[in-house]
Amino acid sequence: MNTEPSQKNRERKAGPAAQEGLDDHPAAVYTPPPALDRALAELPLVDAGPGAPRRIGYLVNYSFHIWYQILMEIIRRRAAQYGAQIEVRDAALSVERQIAAARELLPQVDALILTPAATEGLEPILQMGEERGIPVVVEANPVRGMKTLVAICDYDAGRALGAWVGDNIRAAKKSPLRVLDLGLPTLRPCLLRSEGFIDGLRAVQPDATVIERINGMGSRIIAKREAARALAAHGRVDVIFAMDDETGQGGYEAFIEAGFSPDDLTLASFGLAGDAEKDWLRAGGALRAGAAMFPEYVAARCVDDVMRLYRGDAVQRRDIMPTLPMTAELLSQYYPRIDGAWTPDLKAIAAIPVGSSCARE
Repeated sequence: MNTEPSQKNRERKAGPAAQEGLDDHPAAVYTPPPALDRALAELPLVDAGPGAPRRIGYLVNYSFHIWYQILMEIIRRRAAQYGAQIEVRDAALSVERQIAAARELLPQVDALILTPAATEGLEPILQMGEERGIPVVVEANPVRGMKTLVAICDYDAGRALGAWVGDNIRAAKKSPLRVLDLGLPTLRPCLLRSEGFIDGLRAVQPDATVIERINGMGSRIIAKREAARALAAHGRVDVIFAMDDETGQGGYEAFIEAGFSPDDLTLASFGLAGDAEKDWLRAGGALRAGAAMFPEYVAARCVDDVMRLYRGDAVQRRDIMPTLPMTAELLSQYYPRIDGAWTPDLKAIAAIPVGSSCARE
């Protein structure tokens, strides 16, 4: 069986990118399931009162990614449940562009959601928001001085996924597992995913070997190119770890085009955000498990936290989001197929236990 995810509907052009190699990157396309609004309606709204924000800005780091295509759509729909509208600006991984967009948006909005384009340098956005009395909710990547961050515990999730691979995957001929790490080390959450995965794997199989760590830049195209180079230099691998769906797909394509069999590969990735990834997981093959990150719930929570901040609630510095190593057997528990489409069961996702703190930040 060919278990490679379909690339249908993934070729819409993105905006110009700020970093070499991301110019005109093809953007994923998210097709919302028919029952999505019904699923969102099952999450209680925050009683924000008559003064609730009516205009919310969203500063996204790179919109071409399937995760952020989903976040943008769900943020828009969740905001509409509060009677609010969304204005989106894409930084395309540029700190300078994101700060400029914040200057443009802040006079026009009542609140802001920020997915930082880098680990450092975005503090001026929080300062500008504070000066204007505008609440800012940060997603995924912490910024010094933030009031709240909506994110998983990246290291913990990586460690759990690594332990799953250690418990369930063995190399041929009882040799040590060989791992190719497709990361994004310029963003600390992604670096923590890689570190957690290797630590979790080696807690079970101490002799597992990382042949190379690659910066895939969150891009299928770049990850494929760099993985092809690494495979040519080092030969076969047993496991490709990918910090997100896009780089995992690129790594898989490089592996197949290098002449290796998909039966000899385990792909362990973060996200499982799009339909293609869910189809692939259910079908079997290289994608054995992934750290599910539930973007629909994250997006709704970002908007809900905007309302909490706006009404002056005490909020957690890190609003920890649920995650777990997702397998084909678990998938329908959290994403049942309704009207022929994978649909998030947001009540089931919200019920996944989360810790009170992260092992590493």
